[in-house]
Amino acid sequence: MNKRPESRWVLKTQNDETVESFADYLDDYYAAISKKPSKSSAEEKREYFILMSRLFYNRGFREIAQIDSFFNTSSSSFYDPFLLPDMDKAVDRINKAIADNEKITVYGDYDVDGITSVSVLYRYLSACGANVDYYIPARTEEGYGLNENALLKIYESGTSLLITVDTGTTAVNEVEYGKSIGLDIVITDHHECKVIMNNDGSYEELIPDAVAVVNPKRPSGQYPFSELAGVGVVFKLLCALTGDTEKILNQYGDLVAIGTIADIMPLINENRTIVVIGMKNMKAHMPVGLKALLTASGNEKEISSSVVAYNIAPRLNAAGRIGDPKISINLLLENDYAQANSLAFTLCEENRRRQQLELSILSDVEKMISECQSDDKILVFASDDWHHGVIGIVASRIVEKYGRPCILLCGDGENMKGSARSVKGVNIFELLQNNSSVLLKYGGHEMAAGLSLSRSRYNEFRDSIIEYANKKITDKMLVPVIEAECELPFVKLTLQTYDVLKLLEPYGTGNPTPLFIVKNLKVCDIEPIGNGHHVKMRVSSTEASSDPVTMLLFNKNYSGINCVAGDEIDVVCSLYDNIFNGKRSLSVHIKKFRLSNTIESNDKVSKLFYDNFKKNKKVIDDISLTRDHVIAVFRKIRKQPSEIEEYQPYALSRAISYEFNPEINYARTMLSLDILQELGLLKYSGSELIKINYKHTFEKVDLQNSQTWSDVHKQ
Repeated sequence: MNKRPESRWVLKTQNDETVESFADYLDDYYAAISKKPSKSSAEEKREYFILMSRLFYNRGFREIAQIDSFFNTSSSSFYDPFLLPDMDKAVDRINKAIADNEKITVYGDYDVDGITSVSVLYRYLSACGANVDYYIPARTEEGYGLNENALLKIYESGTSLLITVDTGTTAVNEVEYGKSIGLDIVITDHHECKVIMNNDGSYEELIPDAVAVVNPKRPSGQYPFSELAGVGVVFKLLCALTGDTEKILNQYGDLVAIGTIADIMPLINENRTIVVIGMKNMKAHMPVGLKALLTASGNEKEISSSVVAYNIAPRLNAAGRIGDPKISINLLLENDYAQANSLAFTLCEENRRRQQLELSILSDVEKMISECQSDDKILVFASDDWHHGVIGIVASRIVEKYGRPCILLCGDGENMKGSARSVKGVNIFELLQNNSSVLLKYGGHEMAAGLSLSRSRYNEFRDSIIEYANKKITDKMLVPVIEAECELPFVKLTLQTYDVLKLLEPYGTGNPTPLFIVKNLKVCDIEPIGNGHHVKMRVSSTEASSDPVTMLLFNKNYSGINCVAGDEIDVVCSLYDNIFNGKRSLSVHIKKFRLSNTIESNDKVSKLFYDNFKKNKKVIDDISLTRDHVIAVFRKIRKQPSEIEEYQPYALSRAISYEFNPEINYARTMLSLDILQELGLLKYSGSELIKINYKHTFEKVDLQNSQTWSDVHKQ
């Protein structure tokens, strides 16, 4: 398989007149709400307002009223819940069940959105005095969504009303079965609806024949905002049941915010208000279960959307992926700290076990990719050895690394279950829908979906979806695009800039963490951190005298980085703050970096010269070699800290050039390694990443005994 194509950097553009008008509004807005005088000059404040205005423009804002609405995160900003399709029917049926003391079962999904949805609705119905229970299918045995065995079991337990949360929109046959045995079913969900094409070419929704199907994504619906999470739909249901949005926010806003963030819903419109108020609630009154989970995870940071996404959500998810999701629900419902603490530590252990399974499956998939040597536009693999609860995470990591959609499946008796993930611009739900005749079940979103099929039809499905994807997906669609807000001058890499950007939080899908391009940087030094898994560099401006700024590059192996001290680079980065020993500092995270055009061009040309010499033994001035060149390379290798080290070859050649000899380039470095290997002073292998085995030796050698040395000097 070809490597993932290099990302394309896109710098967003704005209308200057609109940006200026936004900045005028922000100037007046902050002057009106400011309680203390600003230390910034009028010119500095204007620069920050212009920066904020560019970010608002990039997020699609064109009217000042939109900015006003963005800052209006009060309960009054919500839409009428009865605008959701079938909401009136759902409210009537649920109220009847409560009044008649019917047994109600809440049926949810096993991810964080489903877990928080179940917890919120269960807590509300319990507080109403309802006879309520909940049911979450076992991921491995039952899979996603409604199933007939579960419906029968729930009915036999005495349930007459089933309410689904975060699932059910595509369960046409299962709902029909539920009705046949005497279950009334109310569906609340946010997943895509299936559609059917009529003879006249028009489309219509295909939904279950339930008492109500409350889903903002129904094509026939009129709800103004379609991007609610499953728990967001439950929130709207409770608002409709009570008529008191503010009360529901105060009581359940924390869990609704967690589910919304965890399900990667766009943090705009109603979702933004939910998360802003939910986060405030958590900061003011941290629920017992969440406090225990943060303590058990070793997190000491202030609660934020990123803490929810990277600390809380994975641990709540872990039980549903490889264990029992009831552990997570019990934690969210628990009021006793000692019991919550025990549950929290169990979830942390489950998360560690999930991480181990993830690494094992990831290794398997990467081996399959290397063996298949295919350039297909979608990656589809299966194994009976994989855990169904983890393959979705692995599929996401494969998409991130290889830049194409991925479907992973594992065995389940006569059937197979799978998880699908996609890249921006490729609708994985549509790909599955086009191949639905081969599937037993499927459902999900544009970027993520689940599916099941008969084991006997796996090869048919794989061939079919690969063929369709190869026709549908273009090479351009697979080129990753990094969109930057604007260029940021080096002098604006400050805590003050970060504090201005913080006013736009919480960040997430639809309101992403701002990325900026910072140009013309000189790498002062670079070193590995985190056992070599991350990289830290200190950079300064090449355009003016300045103090260096520390930047971090995460999840990049130091030895594979094509960057050394002395390089000139541009970066795409985001700004954060860091508190250590009570001292606050700026933390700059690099998304991508690129070498200056001169460096990159010289490296590529030098490689061409080296490759030409290896093929044709042709020597030109740029690869003419002296004893000093070979000695410089040898001196660098002699300094390596262990017997075997890995190097990015271009970076190695520039490091030697900056340190020992400015005339060293890629060709001279590689020729010197060839010579040193022929003389028995070292061994090396690889090309994209070279591994050098150097055994410390002080033997004198004669360069004339090297065939490569002789070939270079023949001419």
